[in-house]
Amino acid sequence: MTPAAGWFQRRFASYAHPAVRRMVFLGFASGLPFPLVLMTLSARLQQAGIERTTIGTFSLVGLAYSLKFFWSPVVDRLRLPGLGGLGQRRGWMLLAQCGVILGLVLMALHSPANHPLGFAMLAVFTAFCGATQDIVIDAYRIESTGPGLQGATAASYQVGYMIALICGGAGAMVAASGYGWTIAYLIMAACMLLAPTTCLVIPEPVALRDRRVRVDPGLVAATIARMRARSLVIAVIVTAAAGALLHYALPARTSATVIDASVGAILAFELALLLVLKARPLRPVLEKLTGSVVLPLTDFVGRMGLALAIPMLLLIVTYRLNYMTMGVAANTFYLDIGYTLDQIALVSKVYGVILTLVGALLAGWLVKQRGALQAMLLGFVLLTAANLFYGYLAAMPARPPALTWLAGGISLDNVANGIAGTAFIAWMSSLTSKDFTATQYALFGTLWSLPAKSIASQWGRIVDAIGYPAFYVYTAAIGLPSLLLILWLLRTPAARRAGQGDAA
Repeated sequence: MTPAAGWFQRRFASYAHPAVRRMVFLGFASGLPFPLVLMTLSARLQQAGIERTTIGTFSLVGLAYSLKFFWSPVVDRLRLPGLGGLGQRRGWMLLAQCGVILGLVLMALHSPANHPLGFAMLAVFTAFCGATQDIVIDAYRIESTGPGLQGATAASYQVGYMIALICGGAGAMVAASGYGWTIAYLIMAACMLLAPTTCLVIPEPVALRDRRVRVDPGLVAATIARMRARSLVIAVIVTAAAGALLHYALPARTSATVIDASVGAILAFELALLLVLKARPLRPVLEKLTGSVVLPLTDFVGRMGLALAIPMLLLIVTYRLNYMTMGVAANTFYLDIGYTLDQIALVSKVYGVILTLVGALLAGWLVKQRGALQAMLLGFVLLTAANLFYGYLAAMPARPPALTWLAGGISLDNVANGIAGTAFIAWMSSLTSKDFTATQYALFGTLWSLPAKSIASQWGRIVDAIGYPAFYVYTAAIGLPSLLLILWLLRTPAARRAGQGDAA
């Protein structure tokens, strides 16, 4: 073996671990439904002659992925009857995957032009099953390995997910152009068969087999004893006020609807707790709500301490703001400065995806060597540089600039996103408790995706007001709070230990 081969094997040996390899297949299963109910679906609707306003309304199907926290406690605690032999995680995984396959088949066989409402319901059903599968796979990924492999499993998951996005995006559209949308969606349903096949051959996490699905009744009772009706009333008022403020601050219809749905779900839970708190006949309901939703939240704060939990949650909220805001504008920006669709497809969708995979694999090694927070810091710095690079590109007088400039921006952007995204997943995974894995990780997903998607939806208004060069300075600037939070957490020994994950 050559010295170079030995160096490579030592640093990337973790990717040969069976638990890491299987995450490529689970990442593919998780990623495939997403474009088929959003981006690819929009192209299908446009070709079916659906008007733009209706197509925009269909984007609300993606709410399932942003709001999955609200039914994650059911997935986390309830053992499915009839599928219990597979285990807690694999039972839910198989059910969700069969739901996705059924939804894709039904979407293939129904015309959006003839039955738009029924077709929308099928898209919602498929997205709900896909989001439920994400809840289970995220929990499985965290529970199936120890801290030393979280970075590698996150990277493998990202690789599978990106391959699925190519398959469900470009692959589905190529199939549709040659054979029509019915055949294209049937092909995607066939590709999705990889998911239940994987589910049936992988083992249930050992940590979960050793854990009781039901929480300690004494802990539930102690938590209920600390609840106060006055505090819940204040929480209801604050939630309602914050929801009203955000609704009117976000003029985009989709963003306002996302906020309304999220706030409505939180209010419903708070009111339910308030109503059953003092009603003795409803004590079993109170215990269920407390064990499923309240305990995962108090567990996180209790383990980290309030002084550490707050900045960690703020970092989760802010870390992906710059990438999401920059990313949603990317294709329109490339077209506006003069590049052709063929050039964008070649550089962004092929070359760029390869670099994202490289960044993800590199991040797995970085997390193992330096810890997730330091890898997140590197990813953030590179993403900020990519934002400023795009701002410079937008200010160049040539229209379009030389293709090498586009390749340079996409190289920096995609490697940075591969590192940042993978390190972020590994860090959030390290913060979860294996008593409440699915619920806590789904909460983290909701915390970062809702604000990021809501703010990103305003990009068109901002570009119209200040232009692309200033817009990319703005996207770089909105990430600065997360930079300060990372630097503060790196200076805090308890935070470094809590999020160290894979650090050697």
